[in-house]
Amino acid sequence: MTYEQLYKEFHSSKSFQPFIHLDTQPKFAICGLIVTLAVLSSALFAVGSKSSYIKKLFFYTILSVIGSLFAGLTTVFASNSFGVYV
Repeated sequence: MTYEQLYKEFHSSKSFQPFIHLDTQPKFAICGLIVTLAVLSSALFAVGSKSSYIKKLFFYTILSVIGSLFAGLTTVFASNSFGVYV
């Protein structure tokens, strides 16, 4: 591809509009961290409850999956706010 083709393609393409702006991502990272800690700590409390083993396993699995999803989102938001764009 020649420079002229690349230049023409660059200027004819649509400008990129981010879904979540970079200036709000640190706020989402902090909120995600709080939610992650709350959900994962409630998963640990669910294990210590006096209910049946199957019920504890079910609640622990659900809460740990939700906590892991929030931990992943928090990692992406935190790394983007430090300038490592994921």
